[in-house]
Amino acid sequence: MALFDKKNKEDFFKKAKSVAEKAGNKSQNVFDKAKTATKNYTDGLKQAENLNKELAAASMEERVKMRPEGVRYCIVNHSGKILDVYDNKAVFTSTQSTSTLVTGLILGRSLTQGEKIIYYKDAIGVQYKPSSIADGYIQIETAAGGMTSSSSQYGGENAIQFSGKESNKEAEVIVAFIRKQIDEIKQAPAAGVEKQSSAAEELKKFKELLDMGILTQEEFDAKKKQLLGL
Repeated sequence: MALFDKKNKEDFFKKAKSVAEKAGNKSQNVFDKAKTATKNYTDGLKQAENLNKELAAASMEERVKMRPEGVRYCIVNHSGKILDVYDNKAVFTSTQSTSTLVTGLILGRSLTQGEKIIYYKDAIGVQYKPSSIADGYIQIETAAGGMTSSSSQYGGENAIQFSGKESNKEAEVIVAFIRKQIDEIKQAPAAGVEKQSSAAEELKKFKELLDMGILTQEEFDAKKKQLLGL
């Protein structure tokens, strides 16, 4: 008997065709999903580009109204990076444009976007250079990152570059505000420690007066409650 008679051949080719069709459908589904995901991503990039253009064209006051609640100041650069300044933190937001997406894919670069939040309590200083022939920058340094003067850091996640005289004016306001917030946060604990130290010294004096019999126990207890805010 032949290995494949006519019926066996027909069954074999039917099964082979069925497997091929299923594989083809599965591949098409994967391709369709990838195509949809890519379109959604590029649409998102276009929306981000449009928002960045609107922000760049707006005044500082108008820009702040377009940002999340609580933003006091906002600056945006030509690369689509945004710095939102709050009372207690600074938020750097990086976005990829469609042009940088294509360039990155061609050159094999990793495409990153997202937020970098720096709370002023974690900051140790702000570096600032106004724009002239070259771009200016604002860079917030933390204890973990330290202070650096390396120009390679100015495009990092803790910094934003900008250009133009108008941007210089905005940057100066932003830098002054952030430095003020950092200084106030640093001074607050010191003031608290000083107050506690002063209360302890006063309490010690009243205890000595109690031991000397100049104050009664009731008078000492009253002073103690007053000093400790009880």
